[in-house]
Amino acid sequence: MSDNSKAYQSILKASAIFGSVHVTTMIISVIRTKVLAVLIGAGGYGIFGLLTSTIELVRQATGLSIETSGVKKIAESNSGDKNELSSQVNLLLYIALFTGIFGAIITTLFAGQLSDLTFGNQEKFIAIAFVAVTIIFKQLTSAQSAVMQGTSNLKLLAKSNFIGNAASLIITLPIFYFYEVDAIVPAIILTSVINYFVSNFFLKKLSLQSGKIPFQEVIKKGKEIYIFGAMLSLSAFLPVLSNYFIQVFIRLNDTIETVGLFNAGQLFVNAYVGVIFTIMATEYYPRLAAMKKNSVQQGEAFNQQAIISVLIIVPVIVVFMFFKDLIIKVLFSSDFAGVVSLLVWAVPAMLFKAVSLSLGYIIIARADSTIFIKTAIVYNSLYFILCTSGFYLYGLEGLGIGFCIYFLLHLTGNYLIIKSRYGINITDEMLKVLLKGLAITILGCLISSADKNIYSYLAFGLLFTVTAIYTVRGITKRAGLKDIFKKVSKEDE
Repeated sequence: MSDNSKAYQSILKASAIFGSVHVTTMIISVIRTKVLAVLIGAGGYGIFGLLTSTIELVRQATGLSIETSGVKKIAESNSGDKNELSSQVNLLLYIALFTGIFGAIITTLFAGQLSDLTFGNQEKFIAIAFVAVTIIFKQLTSAQSAVMQGTSNLKLLAKSNFIGNAASLIITLPIFYFYEVDAIVPAIILTSVINYFVSNFFLKKLSLQSGKIPFQEVIKKGKEIYIFGAMLSLSAFLPVLSNYFIQVFIRLNDTIETVGLFNAGQLFVNAYVGVIFTIMATEYYPRLAAMKKNSVQQGEAFNQQAIISVLIIVPVIVVFMFFKDLIIKVLFSSDFAGVVSLLVWAVPAMLFKAVSLSLGYIIIARADSTIFIKTAIVYNSLYFILCTSGFYLYGLEGLGIGFCIYFLLHLTGNYLIIKSRYGINITDEMLKVLLKGLAITILGCLISSADKNIYSYLAFGLLFTVTAIYTVRGITKRAGLKDIFKKVSKEDE
Protein backbone atom coordinates (compact mmCIF):
# COMPACT_ATOMS: atom_id res chain seq x y z
CA MET A 1 0.00 0.00 0.00
CA SER A 2 1.37 3.42 -0.96
CA ASP A 3 2.08 6.22 1.52
CA ASN A 4 -0.57 8.33 -0.20
CA SER A 5 -3.19 5.65 0.36
CA LYS A 6 -2.20 5.40 4.02
CA ALA A 7 -2.49 9.17 4.40
CA TYR A 8 -5.95 9.19 2.82
CA GLN A 9 -6.98 6.31 5.07
CA SER A 10 -5.77 8.24 8.13
CA ILE A 11 -7.95 11.18 7.10
CA LEU A 12 -10.91 8.88 6.48
CA LYS A 13 -10.41 7.11 9.81
CA ALA A 14 -10.58 10.41 11.69
CA SER A 15 -13.53 11.44 9.50
CA ALA A 16 -15.33 8.21 10.36
CA ILE A 17 -14.74 8.62 14.10
CA PHE A 18 -15.70 12.26 14.32
CA GLY A 19 -18.19 12.11 11.49
CA SER A 20 -20.30 9.50 13.27
CA VAL A 21 -20.00 11.28 16.60
CA HIS A 22 -20.72 14.64 14.99
CA VAL A 23 -23.88 13.30 13.34
CA THR A 24 -25.11 12.18 16.76
CA THR A 25 -24.01 15.49 18.26
CA MET A 26 -25.86 17.28 15.46
CA ILE A 27 -29.03 15.41 16.38
CA ILE A 28 -28.57 16.57 19.97
CA SER A 29 -27.94 20.11 18.75
CA VAL A 30 -31.04 19.94 16.53
CA ILE A 31 -33.18 18.94 19.51
CA ARG A 32 -31.70 21.70 21.68
CA THR A 33 -32.05 24.33 18.96
CA LYS A 34 -35.60 23.25 18.12
CA VAL A 35 -36.68 23.45 21.75
CA LEU A 36 -35.00 26.82 22.21
CA ALA A 37 -36.65 28.14 19.05
CA VAL A 38 -40.07 27.06 20.31
CA LEU A 39 -39.67 28.01 23.97
CA ILE A 40 -37.75 31.29 23.76
CA GLY A 41 -38.33 32.34 20.12
CA ALA A 42 -36.07 34.37 17.84
CA GLY A 43 -35.79 37.17 20.41
CA GLY A 44 -34.71 34.82 23.18
CA TYR A 45 -32.33 33.11 20.81
CA GLY A 46 -30.85 36.50 20.02
CA ILE A 47 -30.23 37.16 23.75
CA PHE A 48 -28.74 33.67 24.11
CA GLY A 49 -26.43 34.30 21.13
CA LEU A 50 -25.30 37.72 22.36
CA LEU A 51 -24.50 36.42 25.84
CA THR A 52 -22.47 33.48 24.56
CA SER A 53 -20.72 35.74 22.01
CA THR A 54 -19.79 38.21 24.76
CA ILE A 55 -18.27 35.48 26.92
CA GLU A 56 -16.45 33.92 23.98
CA LEU A 57 -15.12 37.35 23.04
CA VAL A 58 -13.43 37.77 26.43
CA ARG A 59 -12.25 34.14 26.53
CA GLN A 60 -10.55 34.44 23.15
CA ALA A 61 -8.95 37.72 24.21
CA THR A 62 -7.51 36.30 27.44
CA GLY A 63 -7.29 32.54 26.89
CA LEU A 64 -4.13 32.20 24.75
CA SER A 65 -6.12 29.97 22.35
CA ILE A 66 -5.35 27.08 24.65
CA GLU A 67 -7.30 24.66 22.45
CA THR A 68 -4.85 25.26 19.57
CA SER A 69 -1.55 26.28 21.22
CA GLY A 70 -2.00 23.38 23.63
CA VAL A 71 -2.38 20.83 20.83
CA LYS A 72 0.89 21.93 19.25
CA LYS A 73 2.77 21.76 22.56
CA ILE A 74 1.38 18.34 23.50
CA ALA A 75 1.93 16.92 19.99
CA GLU A 76 5.59 17.97 20.13
CA SER A 77 5.97 16.41 23.61
CA ASN A 78 4.27 13.13 22.68
CA SER A 79 7.53 11.31 21.86
CA GLY A 80 7.28 8.36 24.25
CA ASP A 81 8.57 9.92 27.47
CA LYS A 82 5.49 9.75 29.70
CA ASN A 83 7.06 11.80 32.49
CA GLU A 84 7.79 14.66 30.09
CA LEU A 85 4.30 14.39 28.63
CA SER A 86 2.73 14.45 32.11
CA SER A 87 4.79 17.51 32.99
CA GLN A 88 3.61 19.37 29.88
CA VAL A 89 -0.01 18.35 30.49
CA ASN A 90 0.07 19.64 34.07
CA LEU A 91 1.67 22.88 32.86
CA LEU A 92 -1.05 23.31 30.24
CA LEU A 93 -3.85 22.71 32.77
CA TYR A 94 -2.36 25.28 35.17
CA ILE A 95 -2.10 27.85 32.40
CA ALA A 96 -5.73 27.14 31.45
CA LEU A 97 -6.81 27.63 35.06
CA PHE A 98 -4.94 30.93 35.50
CA THR A 99 -6.11 32.38 32.18
CA GLY A 100 -9.67 31.23 32.91
CA ILE A 101 -9.72 32.99 36.27
CA PHE A 102 -8.22 36.12 34.72
CA GLY A 103 -10.87 36.13 31.96
CA ALA A 104 -13.68 35.65 34.49
CA ILE A 105 -12.41 38.55 36.62
CA ILE A 106 -12.14 40.86 33.59
CA THR A 107 -15.68 39.95 32.49
CA THR A 108 -17.11 40.57 35.95
CA LEU A 109 -15.31 43.90 36.38
CA PHE A 110 -16.53 45.19 33.01
CA ALA A 111 -19.95 43.50 32.97
CA GLY A 112 -21.73 46.85 32.93
CA GLN A 113 -19.77 48.17 29.96
CA LEU A 114 -20.16 44.86 28.09
CA SER A 115 -23.92 44.93 28.68
CA ASP A 116 -24.17 48.50 27.49
CA LEU A 117 -22.15 47.76 24.34
CA THR A 118 -23.91 44.50 23.56
CA PHE A 119 -27.53 45.26 24.47
CA GLY A 120 -27.59 49.05 24.43
CA ASN A 121 -28.29 49.21 28.18
CA GLN A 122 -27.07 47.72 31.47
CA GLU A 123 -30.06 45.42 32.02
CA LYS A 124 -27.92 42.32 31.34
CA PHE A 125 -25.18 43.38 33.77
CA ILE A 126 -26.03 40.64 36.29
CA ALA A 127 -26.42 38.00 33.57
CA ILE A 128 -22.96 38.72 32.12
CA ALA A 129 -21.40 38.74 35.60
CA PHE A 130 -22.89 35.32 36.36
CA VAL A 131 -21.93 33.64 33.06
CA ALA A 132 -18.35 34.93 33.49
CA VAL A 133 -17.60 31.78 35.51
CA THR A 134 -18.05 29.69 32.36
CA ILE A 135 -14.74 31.09 31.06
CA ILE A 136 -12.89 29.07 33.73
CA PHE A 137 -14.66 25.82 32.88
CA LYS A 138 -14.35 26.39 29.13
CA GLN A 139 -10.62 27.02 29.42
CA LEU A 140 -10.07 23.84 31.44
CA THR A 141 -12.24 21.82 29.05
CA SER A 142 -10.33 23.20 26.06
CA ALA A 143 -6.99 22.29 27.67
CA GLN A 144 -8.17 18.75 28.43
CA SER A 145 -9.43 18.33 24.88
CA ALA A 146 -6.09 19.65 23.58
CA VAL A 147 -4.29 16.89 25.52
CA MET A 148 -6.48 14.16 24.02
CA GLN A 149 -6.10 15.65 20.54
CA GLY A 150 -2.36 16.23 20.83
CA THR A 151 -1.77 12.64 21.96
CA SER A 152 -3.97 11.36 19.10
CA ASN A 153 -6.52 9.85 21.48
CA LEU A 154 -9.29 10.82 19.08
CA LYS A 155 -11.75 8.17 20.26
CA LEU A 156 -11.60 9.49 23.82
CA LEU A 157 -12.05 13.04 22.55
CA ALA A 158 -15.02 11.97 20.42
CA LYS A 159 -16.68 10.20 23.36
CA SER A 160 -16.06 13.18 25.59
CA ASN A 161 -17.66 15.57 23.07
CA PHE A 162 -20.68 13.33 22.56
CA ILE A 163 -21.39 12.53 26.21
CA GLY A 164 -20.82 16.14 27.27
CA ASN A 165 -23.33 17.40 24.71
CA ALA A 166 -25.86 14.69 25.51
CA ALA A 167 -25.64 15.22 29.28
CA SER A 168 -25.97 19.01 28.99
CA LEU A 169 -29.03 18.56 26.75
CA ILE A 170 -30.77 16.19 29.16
CA ILE A 171 -30.12 18.44 32.14
CA THR A 172 -30.82 21.88 30.61
CA LEU A 173 -33.93 21.19 28.53
CA PRO A 174 -36.25 20.79 31.55
CA ILE A 175 -34.95 24.11 32.86
CA PHE A 176 -35.85 25.83 29.58
CA TYR A 177 -39.27 24.13 29.63
CA PHE A 178 -40.18 25.54 33.04
CA TYR A 179 -38.39 28.89 33.01
CA GLU A 180 -38.10 29.76 29.26
CA VAL A 181 -36.05 32.96 28.75
CA ASP A 182 -35.07 33.04 32.46
CA ALA A 183 -33.30 29.69 31.94
CA ILE A 184 -30.70 31.13 29.56
CA VAL A 185 -28.08 32.07 32.17
CA PRO A 186 -28.36 28.88 34.32
CA ALA A 187 -28.28 26.73 31.17
CA ILE A 188 -25.12 28.40 29.84
CA ILE A 189 -23.36 27.88 33.21
CA LEU A 190 -24.55 24.29 33.63
CA THR A 191 -23.45 23.35 30.12
CA SER A 192 -19.89 24.56 30.73
CA VAL A 193 -19.69 22.73 34.09
CA ILE A 194 -21.02 19.47 32.66
CA ASN A 195 -18.64 19.55 29.69
CA TYR A 196 -15.70 20.14 32.04
CA PHE A 197 -16.44 17.17 34.30
CA VAL A 198 -17.10 14.83 31.37
CA SER A 199 -13.85 15.91 29.68
CA ASN A 200 -11.96 15.47 32.95
CA PHE A 201 -13.33 11.94 33.32
CA PHE A 202 -11.96 10.89 29.93
CA LEU A 203 -8.64 12.68 30.44
CA LYS A 204 -7.99 10.51 33.50
CA LYS A 205 -8.13 7.43 31.25
CA LEU A 206 -4.74 8.48 29.83
CA SER A 207 -3.21 7.65 33.24
CA LEU A 208 -0.97 10.70 33.26
CA GLN A 209 0.69 11.74 36.51
CA SER A 210 -0.78 14.85 38.07
CA GLY A 211 1.29 17.19 40.16
CA LYS A 212 1.46 20.68 41.59
CA ILE A 213 3.53 23.30 39.82
CA PRO A 214 4.62 26.51 41.60
CA PHE A 215 3.31 29.70 40.02
CA GLN A 216 6.85 30.82 39.21
CA GLU A 217 7.44 27.59 37.27
CA VAL A 218 4.20 28.05 35.34
CA ILE A 219 5.38 31.50 34.27
CA LYS A 220 8.88 30.30 33.36
CA LYS A 221 8.09 27.01 31.60
CA GLY A 222 4.99 28.26 29.83
CA LYS A 223 6.85 30.90 27.82
CA GLU A 224 6.39 29.11 24.48
CA ILE A 225 2.67 28.68 25.05
CA TYR A 226 2.33 32.35 26.05
CA ILE A 227 4.09 33.61 22.92
CA PHE A 228 2.42 31.24 20.45
CA GLY A 229 -0.86 31.42 22.37
CA ALA A 230 -0.89 35.22 22.32
CA MET A 231 -0.48 35.12 18.56
CA LEU A 232 -3.28 32.57 18.23
CA SER A 233 -5.44 34.52 20.66
CA LEU A 234 -5.32 37.52 18.40
CA SER A 235 -6.27 35.37 15.43
CA ALA A 236 -9.07 33.62 17.34
CA PHE A 237 -10.21 36.82 19.04
CA LEU A 238 -10.66 38.81 15.85
CA PRO A 239 -13.31 36.52 14.24
CA VAL A 240 -15.26 36.50 17.51
CA LEU A 241 -14.88 40.28 17.70
CA SER A 242 -16.04 40.65 14.09
CA ASN A 243 -19.12 38.48 14.65
CA TYR A 244 -19.80 40.29 17.91
CA PHE A 245 -19.78 43.71 16.24
CA ILE A 246 -21.80 42.37 13.31
CA GLN A 247 -24.48 41.32 15.83
CA VAL A 248 -24.32 44.75 17.49
CA PHE A 249 -24.55 46.38 14.04
CA ILE A 250 -27.62 44.29 13.19
CA ARG A 251 -29.25 45.17 16.54
CA LEU A 252 -28.63 48.89 15.99
CA ASN A 253 -30.00 48.82 12.44
CA ASP A 254 -32.75 46.24 12.89
CA THR A 255 -34.12 44.15 15.78
CA ILE A 256 -32.98 41.59 18.34
CA GLU A 257 -35.02 39.02 16.37
CA THR A 258 -32.81 39.61 13.34
CA VAL A 259 -29.78 39.02 15.56
CA GLY A 260 -31.40 35.68 16.41
CA LEU A 261 -31.73 34.90 12.69
CA PHE A 262 -28.07 35.73 12.15
CA ASN A 263 -27.05 33.43 15.02
CA ALA A 264 -29.26 30.69 13.64
CA GLY A 265 -27.57 31.07 10.25
CA GLN A 266 -24.14 30.90 11.86
CA LEU A 267 -25.13 27.75 13.72
CA PHE A 268 -26.56 26.20 10.56
CA VAL A 269 -23.43 26.88 8.52
CA ASN A 270 -20.77 26.14 11.14
CA ALA A 271 -22.31 23.27 13.10
CA TYR A 272 -24.38 21.44 10.49
CA VAL A 273 -22.88 22.09 7.06
CA GLY A 274 -19.40 22.63 8.47
CA VAL A 275 -18.96 19.18 10.02
CA ILE A 276 -15.87 18.62 7.84
CA PHE A 277 -14.09 21.58 9.48
CA THR A 278 -14.39 20.02 12.94
CA ILE A 279 -12.85 16.84 11.56
CA MET A 280 -10.09 18.84 9.87
CA ALA A 281 -9.08 20.66 13.02
CA THR A 282 -9.02 17.42 14.99
CA GLU A 283 -6.81 15.21 12.79
CA TYR A 284 -5.20 17.45 10.19
CA TYR A 285 -3.69 20.16 12.41
CA PRO A 286 -1.72 17.84 14.78
CA ARG A 287 -0.39 15.99 11.72
CA LEU A 288 0.86 19.26 10.20
CA ALA A 289 2.42 20.35 13.50
CA ALA A 290 4.36 17.09 13.74
CA MET A 291 5.88 17.79 10.29
CA LYS A 292 7.54 20.91 11.68
CA LYS A 293 8.41 23.11 8.63
CA ASN A 294 8.83 20.47 5.92
CA SER A 295 7.22 22.10 2.87
CA VAL A 296 7.13 18.89 0.83
CA GLN A 297 5.34 16.91 3.52
CA GLN A 298 3.00 19.75 4.37
CA GLY A 299 2.21 20.31 0.69
CA GLU A 300 1.25 16.66 0.27
CA ALA A 301 -0.82 16.75 3.46
CA PHE A 302 -2.62 19.92 2.34
CA ASN A 303 -3.58 18.58 -1.09
CA GLN A 304 -4.75 15.28 0.38
CA GLN A 305 -6.82 17.01 3.05
CA ALA A 306 -8.28 19.54 0.63
CA ILE A 307 -9.29 16.84 -1.86
CA ILE A 308 -11.08 14.78 0.79
CA SER A 309 -12.69 17.92 2.23
CA VAL A 310 -14.10 18.98 -1.14
CA LEU A 311 -15.29 15.46 -2.00
CA ILE A 312 -17.17 15.25 1.30
CA ILE A 313 -18.54 18.81 1.49
CA VAL A 314 -19.98 19.02 -2.04
CA PRO A 315 -22.83 16.46 -1.63
CA VAL A 316 -23.58 18.00 1.76
CA ILE A 317 -23.95 21.42 0.12
CA VAL A 318 -26.22 20.00 -2.61
CA VAL A 319 -28.58 18.42 -0.05
CA PHE A 320 -28.67 21.42 2.30
CA MET A 321 -29.28 23.87 -0.52
CA PHE A 322 -32.24 21.97 -1.97
CA PHE A 323 -33.95 21.27 1.34
CA LYS A 324 -32.91 24.47 3.14
CA ASP A 325 -36.49 25.72 3.71
CA LEU A 326 -37.61 22.41 5.19
CA ILE A 327 -34.44 22.01 7.24
CA ILE A 328 -34.84 25.46 8.81
CA LYS A 329 -38.43 24.67 9.81
CA VAL A 330 -37.34 21.34 11.30
CA LEU A 331 -34.24 22.68 13.07
CA PHE A 332 -35.80 25.90 14.30
CA SER A 333 -39.38 27.03 13.58
CA SER A 334 -41.34 29.03 11.02
CA ASP A 335 -40.22 32.20 12.86
CA PHE A 336 -36.71 31.58 11.49
CA ALA A 337 -37.75 31.37 7.81
CA GLY A 338 -36.03 34.70 7.13
CA VAL A 339 -32.59 33.13 7.60
CA VAL A 340 -32.99 31.24 4.29
CA SER A 341 -31.98 34.33 2.30
CA LEU A 342 -28.65 34.34 4.16
CA LEU A 343 -28.06 30.61 3.65
CA VAL A 344 -28.58 30.82 -0.12
CA TRP A 345 -25.11 32.39 -0.29
CA ALA A 346 -23.47 31.22 2.94
CA VAL A 347 -23.83 27.47 2.36
CA PRO A 348 -22.10 27.41 -1.08
CA ALA A 349 -19.29 29.48 0.48
CA MET A 350 -18.38 26.38 2.51
CA LEU A 351 -16.70 24.95 -0.61
CA PHE A 352 -14.21 27.83 -0.59
CA LYS A 353 -13.83 27.55 3.18
CA ALA A 354 -12.92 23.84 2.96
CA VAL A 355 -9.84 24.58 0.84
CA SER A 356 -9.01 27.89 2.50
CA LEU A 357 -8.85 26.39 6.00
CA SER A 358 -6.69 23.55 4.71
CA LEU A 359 -4.21 26.22 3.63
CA GLY A 360 -4.61 28.32 6.76
CA TYR A 361 -3.63 25.50 9.10
CA ILE A 362 -0.19 25.41 7.49
CA ILE A 363 0.48 28.93 8.77
CA ILE A 364 -0.72 27.95 12.25
CA ALA A 365 1.35 24.74 12.31
CA ARG A 366 4.48 26.72 11.39
CA ALA A 367 3.76 29.33 14.09
CA ASP A 368 4.57 32.00 11.52
CA SER A 369 3.66 34.91 13.77
CA THR A 370 4.45 37.73 11.34
CA ILE A 371 2.17 36.60 8.55
CA PHE A 372 -0.33 35.15 11.00
CA ILE A 373 -1.07 38.43 12.72
CA LYS A 374 -1.11 40.47 9.51
CA THR A 375 -3.54 38.13 7.75
CA ALA A 376 -5.76 37.92 10.83
CA ILE A 377 -6.16 41.69 10.93
CA VAL A 378 -6.71 42.05 7.18
CA TYR A 379 -9.09 39.10 6.85
CA ASN A 380 -11.29 40.01 9.78
CA SER A 381 -11.47 43.66 8.78
CA LEU A 382 -12.52 42.52 5.31
CA TYR A 383 -15.08 40.10 6.80
CA PHE A 384 -16.65 42.81 8.94
CA ILE A 385 -16.78 45.33 6.09
CA LEU A 386 -18.28 42.88 3.58
CA CYS A 387 -20.90 41.48 5.99
CA THR A 388 -22.04 44.80 7.46
CA SER A 389 -22.08 46.50 4.05
CA GLY A 390 -24.06 43.62 2.62
CA PHE A 391 -26.56 43.73 5.48
CA TYR A 392 -26.91 47.51 5.23
CA LEU A 393 -27.66 47.30 1.50
CA TYR A 394 -29.67 44.08 1.16
CA GLY A 395 -30.43 42.76 4.63
CA LEU A 396 -29.69 39.13 5.49
CA GLU A 397 -29.27 38.18 1.83
CA GLY A 398 -26.63 40.88 1.45
CA LEU A 399 -24.90 39.55 4.55
CA GLY A 400 -24.83 36.11 2.91
CA ILE A 401 -23.36 37.60 -0.27
CA GLY A 402 -20.66 39.30 1.79
CA PHE A 403 -19.95 35.99 3.52
CA CYS A 404 -19.53 34.20 0.18
CA ILE A 405 -17.26 36.88 -1.32
CA TYR A 406 -15.16 36.85 1.84
CA PHE A 407 -14.34 33.14 1.69
CA LEU A 408 -13.51 33.35 -2.01
CA LEU A 409 -11.05 36.16 -1.23
CA HIS A 410 -9.83 34.25 1.84
CA LEU A 411 -9.02 31.22 -0.33
CA THR A 412 -7.25 33.34 -2.93
CA GLY A 413 -5.21 35.23 -0.33
CA ASN A 414 -4.18 32.11 1.57
CA TYR A 415 -3.05 30.35 -1.58
CA LEU A 416 -0.91 33.30 -2.71
CA ILE A 417 0.69 33.48 0.75
CA ILE A 418 1.36 29.74 1.05
CA LYS A 419 2.77 29.56 -2.47
CA SER A 420 5.09 32.56 -2.21
CA ARG A 421 6.19 32.04 1.41
CA TYR A 422 6.55 28.26 1.69
CA GLY A 423 6.65 27.09 -1.92
CA ILE A 424 3.52 24.95 -1.50
CA ASN A 425 1.30 24.61 -4.56
CA ILE A 426 -2.15 23.29 -5.36
CA THR A 427 -1.66 20.20 -7.52
CA ASP A 428 -3.46 19.71 -10.83
CA GLU A 429 -5.40 16.87 -9.20
CA MET A 430 -6.60 19.14 -6.40
CA LEU A 431 -7.51 21.91 -8.86
CA LYS A 432 -9.62 19.51 -10.96
CA VAL A 433 -11.48 18.30 -7.87
CA LEU A 434 -12.13 21.90 -6.77
CA LEU A 435 -13.40 23.00 -10.21
CA LYS A 436 -15.68 19.96 -10.49
CA GLY A 437 -16.94 20.67 -6.97
CA LEU A 438 -17.62 24.29 -7.93
CA ALA A 439 -19.54 23.23 -11.04
CA ILE A 440 -21.68 20.83 -8.98
CA THR A 441 -22.30 23.51 -6.36
CA ILE A 442 -23.46 26.02 -8.99
CA LEU A 443 -25.80 23.43 -10.52
CA GLY A 444 -27.13 22.65 -7.04
CA CYS A 445 -27.81 26.35 -6.40
CA LEU A 446 -29.65 26.73 -9.72
CA ILE A 447 -31.82 23.69 -9.08
CA SER A 448 -32.57 24.72 -5.50
CA SER A 449 -33.65 28.21 -6.63
CA ALA A 450 -36.30 26.80 -9.00
CA ASP A 451 -39.90 26.22 -7.92
CA LYS A 452 -40.39 22.89 -6.18
CA ASN A 453 -42.15 20.55 -8.63
CA ILE A 454 -41.68 17.10 -10.13
CA TYR A 455 -39.00 18.38 -12.52
CA SER A 456 -36.91 20.10 -9.84
CA TYR A 457 -37.06 16.98 -7.65
CA LEU A 458 -35.97 14.81 -10.59
CA ALA A 459 -33.13 17.22 -11.37
CA PHE A 460 -32.03 17.19 -7.73
CA GLY A 461 -32.21 13.40 -7.59
CA LEU A 462 -30.07 13.09 -10.70
CA LEU A 463 -27.51 15.64 -9.51
CA PHE A 464 -27.24 14.11 -6.05
CA THR A 465 -26.84 10.61 -7.46
CA VAL A 466 -24.05 11.73 -9.79
CA THR A 467 -22.40 13.70 -6.97
CA ALA A 468 -22.59 10.80 -4.52
CA ILE A 469 -21.07 8.40 -7.07
CA TYR A 470 -18.32 10.91 -7.86
CA THR A 471 -17.52 11.34 -4.14
CA VAL A 472 -17.50 7.62 -3.33
CA ARG A 473 -15.40 6.75 -6.36
CA GLY A 474 -12.98 9.60 -5.66
CA ILE A 475 -12.44 8.55 -2.04
CA THR A 476 -12.30 4.82 -2.84
CA LYS A 477 -9.70 5.35 -5.56
CA ARG A 478 -7.39 7.51 -3.45
CA ALA A 479 -7.61 5.54 -0.21
CA GLY A 480 -7.19 2.15 -1.88
CA LEU A 481 -10.41 0.91 -0.32
CA LYS A 482 -10.96 -1.64 -3.11
CA ASP A 483 -7.78 -3.47 -2.15
CA ILE A 484 -8.84 -3.46 1.50
CA PHE A 485 -12.28 -4.85 0.66
CA LYS A 486 -10.74 -7.58 -1.50
CA LYS A 487 -8.33 -8.52 1.27
CA VAL A 488 -11.15 -8.71 3.82
CA SER A 489 -13.28 -10.79 1.44
CA LYS A 490 -10.46 -13.32 0.92
CA GLU A 491 -9.93 -13.61 4.68
CA ASP A 492 -13.64 -14.32 5.17
CA GLU A 493 -13.67 -17.13 2.59
